[in-house]
Amino acid sequence: MSTVVVGCDVNQGNDSQVQNTVCKALEKQGHTVEKLAIKPGPFAAYDWGEKGNPRGKIGVYIIADGIFSIADRFANPAGFKYVYFIIRGDLVDRPRMRTRKDFETRPIGADADCTGVCSKIKGKTFTQMNEIVKKKCYIVFGTDAQEMADELIKAMGGDTSSSSSKSKESTGSSIKEALKKAVSKWDGEVEIRLVGDTVYVNKIKDPTTTKLVINEYDNALYDNVNVTDVNPGTINHLTCTYKKYELTLKDDLLIKRFGKIKKKIACPSNIKSLKEAEAFLQREFNKIRRNDGRSVECKVVGDTKWREGVWVRVYLPSYFIDDYMYVSKCSHDEDGNGPWTASLTLVDYPPSFGGDTSSSKSSSKSKSKSKSKTKSKSSGDK
Repeated sequence: MSTVVVGCDVNQGNDSQVQNTVCKALEKQGHTVEKLAIKPGPFAAYDWGEKGNPRGKIGVYIIADGIFSIADRFANPAGFKYVYFIIRGDLVDRPRMRTRKDFETRPIGADADCTGVCSKIKGKTFTQMNEIVKKKCYIVFGTDAQEMADELIKAMGGDTSSSSSKSKESTGSSIKEALKKAVSKWDGEVEIRLVGDTVYVNKIKDPTTTKLVINEYDNALYDNVNVTDVNPGTINHLTCTYKKYELTLKDDLLIKRFGKIKKKIACPSNIKSLKEAEAFLQREFNKIRRNDGRSVECKVVGDTKWREGVWVRVYLPSYFIDDYMYVSKCSHDEDGNGPWTASLTLVDYPPSFGGDTSSSKSSSKSKSKSKSKTKSKSSGDK
């Protein structure tokens, strides 16, 4: 993981509590943390190499709602590998930045001596600024210390649930368990995410709408790419019949690799239309795809867009992969002093949110009998 330097500007009495919460969240993610004195100068001095060696490190600076520090960081030709700014929504003396809506919609004026990139971001919202400065830094927001920590971890591609207290995790888990039963009929269509003590239920997005791409000849990096199949006996040709219609879904890639493995399922009696039958078949195929055991591990050029829970178009022709895949794991900056990279694990479909289903049980049985198949290719072979 990375070495992260955490600075904090002076604002009010709980500055230390906010900084400590952020530091603990980073440590739980496995990062090495350097905590700076709560003053306006130490972070900039560290970034510019005046008081510290920023090479290969990530910077985090907790501020109110100004833009001078953001512009100063962007003007630095070297310094930290990347910087995250945390905008505080908990400051009573800064009423213009108290909610996420403020963060997303309120234009921010210029600080003193606004020059260079400062003049390009003044009068814009923080979300608009991110589009301008994201190559060197990124801005997040929170209304309290824990939300600031969670939003930072999320932006860095980590698991936000691990940054919350055990009591919050316990509460969130209880809520999650209750929701499993409530939304069970949508299993295969929705995913549940736990953030602190809040459980979010989201409809799984259409993979084809993603703008993210991993291309073997562009941004897939370093020594190797691993493609693993631990359940080659997975059903790859699924059929159901509704009235006079025979509906079929298939995975041509898996068929090409392992041969056609067919299964025909019954359409439930409560299905009343062809559209409902098609939706039913898609849900069942989704469940199978999440248990097929295929995964891709690779390193890519670092960017804030890489995070758990997003879809990516994966084009790796040397490994017979040209498909949409889901990021199940993401870790940024594992190479110390090297270039900024992200290590990704991708699967065919988001994992189940829990509960024993017939498809998951059968998958477990076949998985124990299957063989693991891994293919690697050195980047030097391209």
